[in-house]
Amino acid sequence: MDIASGDVIAAALIALALGLAFIAGCAVYYGRRISSRRIPMQWGPDGEPTWFAPRLIGLWSSFGVTAALSAFLLGLACLEPQKLTALIVATVSVIGTNMWVQVHHLKRVIRWQAERPAT
Repeated sequence: MDIASGDVIAAALIALALGLAFIAGCAVYYGRRISSRRIPMQWGPDGEPTWFAPRLIGLWSSFGVTAALSAFLLGLACLEPQKLTALIVATVSVIGTNMWVQVHHLKRVIRWQAERPAT
């Protein structure tokens, strides 16, 4: 691996660190507003939750998925330097997508929680 490739990988690692910090920040920030012990993970066409996960998993799954997929793609980039550009683009796409998914999901959980009748 040459110096330019190392610089590109370093930049991708910085992007990953920033993305993971953002996702973790969302889990903490929005997690304080979610009181349910189990939270919806997916909604059906009718807008009702189709399955639930424990709160900890619901809040932090996006962090884990982002870290695992990014580590896999960055590992491939180190092993396959001829595919570096495509793998870095894929890594940054995974990070950006999961940042958006985290915010969208947690805001939807908060809205669902507010719409539920108090028990």
